[in-house]
Amino acid sequence: MQREIFEIEPILEERIWGGRALIDKFHLETDLENVAELYSVIAIPNHLDCVVKEINQHLSDFYLENKNLFGCKPDHLPVRLVAGHSVSPLSVQLHPDDDYGLKHSGMRGKAESEWILGDNNNCGELILGHHAKTKEEFIDMVTQKNWGQLFRKIDVRGGDFINIPTCTLHGSVGEGEVVAFSTNGDVTYRLYDYDRIGKDGQPRELHVQEIFDNVRVPDNQINSVKYTVTEKDGCLISDFFDQPGLYTCGSVETFTKGVYEKDEFIFLFCIEGKGKIEAKEIKAGKTFFIPCNHGPVHLEGKMKLAYISYKDKE
Repeated sequence: MQREIFEIEPILEERIWGGRALIDKFHLETDLENVAELYSVIAIPNHLDCVVKEINQHLSDFYLENKNLFGCKPDHLPVRLVAGHSVSPLSVQLHPDDDYGLKHSGMRGKAESEWILGDNNNCGELILGHHAKTKEEFIDMVTQKNWGQLFRKIDVRGGDFINIPTCTLHGSVGEGEVVAFSTNGDVTYRLYDYDRIGKDGQPRELHVQEIFDNVRVPDNQINSVKYTVTEKDGCLISDFFDQPGLYTCGSVETFTKGVYEKDEFIFLFCIEGKGKIEAKEIKAGKTFFIPCNHGPVHLEGKMKLAYISYKDKE
């Protein structure tokens, strides 16, 4: 297959905590009551699997049949990219590593990170880690439901980038929009869910033993990550995170015209604005796949793009 650029169709998901900001922001056509998550890139067969628009093929199959376009070793697409909007708190949760997720839930866990959208004046709060010093203290505080002393909260602002390794307890507090970058898994274990009732009329499932099995202890050091911003070839480039064997991610902003290039494959997701990627038109909410070794990618228009890519471990 030629090294052309392909559009990736998103998957929209409704959640108990979701709002309608993404519907308005991206002019989405949907019958869902809310869109809590827009899966821009995900490739989990028989679960959540985006479609490559031009050839009407699931992304998981596209990856396996065109490994030369990706240039990496894993036997599955290693990355995923999601936009999210919450109007009420997410559960306090964690994601296990792949080995535990596959053994106990039949699916990979995920290492992830969040880019907080909005301007720097927008201040919010995240639960990130906890205050227990030992596993025994953690279990005791959970057993006594001593949430106020257990959960560690940090202030965040628009533009902040938060790295959330596997097994890190976390959860959003209040309303906000994020872009979440991660490895390509989808196992979430909930510890606390504000006693909410699901659509079936029952309390939402918790996974307390799985939390005990996986939670990091101690875990009270994670904060927002300082990242580099550079201007090059008409682009304002923010490089958030780069770990071989996990993922590489960041943002690219253009004001009129620019050129962006990586040796690795890239998924580009338009957060704001509109324009062109090479000859293809792009607007907010759209995602395009750029094959590895494509060469310079010409961008035209005023737009802000999130990107995710991948490097093999040496």
